[in-house]
Amino acid sequence: MNDERYARMLSPRRLAATAAPLAALALGVLALLVLADLITLGAAAAAVAFMISLAALALLVVTVRRLDGKAHRIDLRIKKHETELARTTAALRSIETRLDVLVQAVEDSAARRADDLGAILASLGEDRVNAMARAREVAELREEVRGLAKDRV
Repeated sequence: MNDERYARMLSPRRLAATAAPLAALALGVLALLVLADLITLGAAAAAVAFMISLAALALLVVTVRRLDGKAHRIDLRIKKHETELARTTAALRSIETRLDVLVQAVEDSAARRADDLGAILASLGEDRVNAMARAREVAELREEVRGLAKDRV
């Protein structure tokens, strides 16, 4: 409803284009009335001054209404941008929350991987230690077998 009201406003240029012929007609009528001696020159001058003040007032009203219409449109654009900004902010918060969850999951996965690697390395170390002990045992057994083999001969 407000948009229709502002769309139907006269521009100062259209107001001047409409008022100029009417002002010329009114001045012509006043001049004829003065020449016909139906009104005094002072009354005609007062009527002209009144018409000029009414024209200035009309121009002022049209200008203020146009400025009000522009301010209204700017206000609507600002509200639209604020709404979009609020949506963007909400989306960014949602993304930030998701990123926090993903970062935590990656950190947990890295910690588990480090624990698993530590366990694997510990297991490999134990196997190596056990293998070294077995190798010593096997070497000792070989020496004993060689010693027994030499004693038989």
